[in-house]
Amino acid sequence: MQGQTMTDPVIDHVKQNTAMLEGFLNEAITDFGRGEVLSKLNILKSSAFDLSGFSESDAAHAARVLTCLSTLSVISEDVANLGREDTFEASDGSVQTISLANAVASARKDGIDQARIEKTLQNIHASPVFTAHPTEMRRASVVEREYEITQLLSRYESCNSASERRAIEEDLYRAIALLWNTRLHRPERITVFDEIENSLGVVRRSILPALVNLYTQWDRDIALDETLPKILKLGSWIGGDRDGHPHVDETTLRYAFREQARTIFRFYFDQINKLDTELTVSEELTKVSDDLMELSRKSSDTNVHRVDEPYRRALSYVKARLAKTAQVIIGEQRGLGSGYVPQEIATPYETVDEFVRDLKVIRDSLIANGGKRLIGRTLKATIQIARSCGFHLMALDLRQNSSVHERVVAELFAQSSELLDYMSLSENERVSALVAELTNDRLLRWPFAKYSAETRRELKIIDAAAEVIKTYGPSAIGAYVISMGKSVSDILEPLVLLKQAGLVYGGPQPHTMIKVAPLFETIGDLEAAPDIMKRWLGLPAMRSLLGRPAVQEVMLGYSDSNKDGGYTASRWSLHKASSAIKAVCEHYGVGLRLFHGRGGSVGRGGGPAFGAILAQPAGTVGGHIKVTEQGEMIARKFGNATTAGKTLDSFAAAVFLASVKPKVDKDTKEAKAEAKFGPVMDKICAASFKAYRDLVYEDEHFLAFFRNVTPISEITDLKIGSRPASRTTSGQIEDLRAIPWVFSWSQSRFVLPGWYGFAAAVRDTGVEDSVLADMVQTWDFFDVFLANMEMALAKADMEIAGLYVDHLARDKVEAQRIFDKIKFEFDDTIALILRIRGAKTLLSTHEHLRGSIERSKPVLDTLNRMQVELMTQRRHGNQHKLVKLALQLTVNGTASALRNTG
Repeated sequence: MQGQTMTDPVIDHVKQNTAMLEGFLNEAITDFGRGEVLSKLNILKSSAFDLSGFSESDAAHAARVLTCLSTLSVISEDVANLGREDTFEASDGSVQTISLANAVASARKDGIDQARIEKTLQNIHASPVFTAHPTEMRRASVVEREYEITQLLSRYESCNSASERRAIEEDLYRAIALLWNTRLHRPERITVFDEIENSLGVVRRSILPALVNLYTQWDRDIALDETLPKILKLGSWIGGDRDGHPHVDETTLRYAFREQARTIFRFYFDQINKLDTELTVSEELTKVSDDLMELSRKSSDTNVHRVDEPYRRALSYVKARLAKTAQVIIGEQRGLGSGYVPQEIATPYETVDEFVRDLKVIRDSLIANGGKRLIGRTLKATIQIARSCGFHLMALDLRQNSSVHERVVAELFAQSSELLDYMSLSENERVSALVAELTNDRLLRWPFAKYSAETRRELKIIDAAAEVIKTYGPSAIGAYVISMGKSVSDILEPLVLLKQAGLVYGGPQPHTMIKVAPLFETIGDLEAAPDIMKRWLGLPAMRSLLGRPAVQEVMLGYSDSNKDGGYTASRWSLHKASSAIKAVCEHYGVGLRLFHGRGGSVGRGGGPAFGAILAQPAGTVGGHIKVTEQGEMIARKFGNATTAGKTLDSFAAAVFLASVKPKVDKDTKEAKAEAKFGPVMDKICAASFKAYRDLVYEDEHFLAFFRNVTPISEITDLKIGSRPASRTTSGQIEDLRAIPWVFSWSQSRFVLPGWYGFAAAVRDTGVEDSVLADMVQTWDFFDVFLANMEMALAKADMEIAGLYVDHLARDKVEAQRIFDKIKFEFDDTIALILRIRGAKTLLSTHEHLRGSIERSKPVLDTLNRMQVELMTQRRHGNQHKLVKLALQLTVNGTASALRNTG
């Protein structure tokens, strides 16, 4: 894979746009009476950084200016990227723009027959799953201002009229002035309801329009004998992920679905209104199908001007039924005009398939009486999106920690006729007891029992899930994800809970309406995963739970495995676990859907998704893949329709290319490389794990170092996300969530989770540079692994990190010892990578990214220096609210400049 090379004109273009936006910001600051801040800001930008002459108010406004500058710089980069096409190298050596259409064309050139191409497309289940996390710093209002500025700058770039450019410049000034006067921080912690609304704002503004464009392009550019399949299925965790989140419950679950339904119904009404203006076909001029005439006759649209327009009358009937469906599901009707069938006559659609069937009647009539070219993008896209999104829009996953399931199931057993002491049972005894429950038709739940608050809460959630499935259909709930899955009983326990709400039918061959997906998170869990899956899939009574065709979803945790064992051990353990789990599933004749729990940062699995998917172990994609899109990356990757379209097209293309080969070929380049170098990675992985653990968990002074020299305590105190930063109140690294862990190291510019341990492992194992160079040249996994590490190292800065140590460490001696060790490893890692690549700089093969990082440094470094000073003041007793505000703004601005921080 390769990308467009950055040229000097592109650099100048970004710089020019950034300078123009900065000029407008300076004008706005001056116009609104804060011009004195700009002169003081020059002091901060100089090498002789000095905050001593700043009042609390000055500091807050300076931080605000820097954060706005960071935001505007990112917008300039993003707009430049809108016209930039990422590419991949096809097997014939040609360089192609990344798109699903080009991926299919490449497969055809490889000699893959049409039948296999169509079968691969039909079997694709590619799902981006949107989640909300504490690293999303920006308010929705700020995101809207950013979107407006992005749109205006895009128009400015494509505009050739001098007068129009002047008009857009005025609009840009206004938008930037509004940004300057918009509160950048949150006075109170964001709620789950806010997170739901924020995600749906992105879906409405960008993702649905992008899907309309994509399905139109795919239908046009991919020549298929059959109907274009669904390809993409949107997913979400927001409102259903309650692992360590006390604010997610049955209320948020119901709210999420109601708002999702409201969003998709509005979309359908808008699409049908467009069709109503398009399909003005008169039956006096062309024939229509009998089925279309039947739909038309069902309408009571008596408008005299439509008496000869059967398509429009049919659409009025469809719209009336859709309105009745919306009334039943969400209690309201949206987008209705006059002259349609009265609601007491229209009947609601029982399923989305009925809605799609009516739309297909319209489509088929157009084809039969005019040809495919008459269908148009509106109707095509509406059918495709209805098939993918139903009336629920996004499939919502449920998630809970296995320890909660264990306690709730134990209480259900204890207060049932079984009177079973579940907690005292061995693992084998637990499995037997759980299987016995699933293979009979009784319930453990008793309406007169006095359950704990935790048990009542869990039962309410599954009751709400049952309502959701009854209302929206079985595809509304994606999966039930089990955090910290460590045993077969962990997989069985939520099934027993689901049975209490009627979502699992018991008996000799039990089946479930919601599939369960174990999440393997730590290095030890990943190593144990294949054996756990073997024992799970080997249970005869459980096979019926997988459905037909039998597919098992397994989630892999990039974040916690990294926090547990470091970047190198995490990536290799995930890679090996994927292959091993695939082999187990194949042995039992079960399909596998891997769910990759990736974050934005390298330390949480981040990096370009296209290369990461293609670098997955052979055969593990197989058309089925889910990937989390988390926190601040949602706005970055899906913030406008163009970017969202590229992201989704690239995702679909990668899944297709990783799946289209007929079978796993042991003689492929990647398979040969893995067979040759796998043992080398095993040694490096073990040594890296030890080096990382020795620092993070075995050094008795490291926890204090981490809490002193990173802004973890300040981040915990800020009103950022709805989820607590830690699962418990212990304060230990083990209990800290991976997101704030990575976020803290990014803010202080150590970026430690993205690189630490690799160089130490190479030294310890004695692997020669020539071997590593061969690995990077011949093995996609290792190339992607190294490229992501380079990105983390390029964003790190030990000079800036040293300021945090110098100013904030309490035990200076121990802190300096630990810092010296980290800096040595940092320098050695960079030197090692440059030798492996034969390069003079990091990111030598990703010049565009390197240039972007370099351009962000002046503002970013200033923000970091200011953050250090403010943290020092705050920790020395200055609790002024403006100091806290200024500190929060520096966190905001730093996150913006780094882009993928959590």
